[in-house]
Amino acid sequence: MNGEPRQISENTKVFKYRPENFQTRLVAFRNSEFWREIKFLSKTSRLSFNTFKTAWQSLSKAIAIKQTIEDVIEFNSTEKYIFYSYWLDEKALALGLLKKQFPDLICISRAHGWDVYEERQMQAYLPYRKFILTSLSKTYPISESGEEYLVGKYDLSERISISRLGTLKIDNQYETSSANEINILSVSMVISLKRLDKILSVVSRIQNVRLKWTHIGDGPLFDSIHKKAKEKENLNPNFSFIFLGQKSNTEVREFLSKKHIDLFINLSETEGIPVSIMEAQSAGIPILATAVGGTPEIVNDENGILVDKDEKDEIIAQKIIAYFNLPEEEKQKKRERSYQNWKENYNAKKNYTNFISTILDLKP
Repeated sequence: MNGEPRQISENTKVFKYRPENFQTRLVAFRNSEFWREIKFLSKTSRLSFNTFKTAWQSLSKAIAIKQTIEDVIEFNSTEKYIFYSYWLDEKALALGLLKKQFPDLICISRAHGWDVYEERQMQAYLPYRKFILTSLSKTYPISESGEEYLVGKYDLSERISISRLGTLKIDNQYETSSANEINILSVSMVISLKRLDKILSVVSRIQNVRLKWTHIGDGPLFDSIHKKAKEKENLNPNFSFIFLGQKSNTEVREFLSKKHIDLFINLSETEGIPVSIMEAQSAGIPILATAVGGTPEIVNDENGILVDKDEKDEIIAQKIIAYFNLPEEEKQKKRERSYQNWKENYNAKKNYTNFISTILDLKP
């Protein structure tokens, strides 16, 4: 597994769940939930080879995860067990199967973006949604948008409640900014969904002032976007860019603390509520973002710039110039409101303390 290892406490054990295999695929094929799902797909005119395969594989993976849990835990009726899935995916499905077998367990899951909105999937299909949501003790979308979507689609308001994510504060130690240069930062994977090509089109249009675009993140479109950015840089003497590639969360936070950024930009086609925006706000950076998913819950015209997903690139470029030309006290107010929004709504210490209290109060 790639990424930065998590720090865990001394009383925590980590187990790797077993992968799916021939046996779990066979068990899945014989499982009544699988055939109930196939019937649902047929009834909603979505049954195809791909959806059939997705339903089968998802249940097979969930069964393997469930078996791993049963291997490492000896269930005792006098103990209180709480199982938590961070994503509303096969792990949440495994917990649904587990709770079906052991009703006294408390099984919960968070729900973000890609694991909430079916329309974002190529097949407009996320497997076993109804079963998962009705089986789990509670599901916690991270945004009002996600909560409204799930409640509206599945009519399970008593089992679905918003619980926001959060980040730790980033202390500003950044360098003094240049009065003649706009510094813009984006942090994301370099994939089509994040629309770095649109960001490039926007920032490279600004001609009458120097602009530097920094991007942190890697992905399959990295080389293509980098090549296009180089071409734009050659055509516009006031435009420069730097792609830093993949960085650990620690490195990103250090960058945010030490570099002055005028605007953090996110022009994604879809989103939940990006953690990168939370972190930028904790450093007092105004955000320019598209009004998609839960983003309007964290970005507004008071603390940043919110634009329509299909806003023309030249209009967004004009909004950047307009922001840059604001009096310094107005820009400072935006920075202060950005930080205050993080402090009130996305402070990890507050949000996670409340989340834990809520979980401990749950009944099976």
